[in-house]
Amino acid sequence: MGGTVIETESEKLIRRGISQGISQGKIQMIIEMGQEDGLDNTTILKRLQDKVGLSLDKATAYLKQYGKNV
Repeated sequence: MGGTVIETESEKLIRRGISQGISQGKIQMIIEMGQEDGLDNTTILKRLQDKVGLSLDKATAYLKQYGKNV
């Protein structure tokens, strides 16, 4: 028997929160691993833009937030 699955508003918010948390974890990992490997900030910013699809401004903000000695 087929039917329509109805997603509640709270379920939508939870799903969005989980998705956002995963994205931020990926961003933080790219920054930390790049710095551990000795990459310069320009290369890390490029990776954030290519791998996560961030704008340069957002990538720079995350680098300042999660990076060391930026």
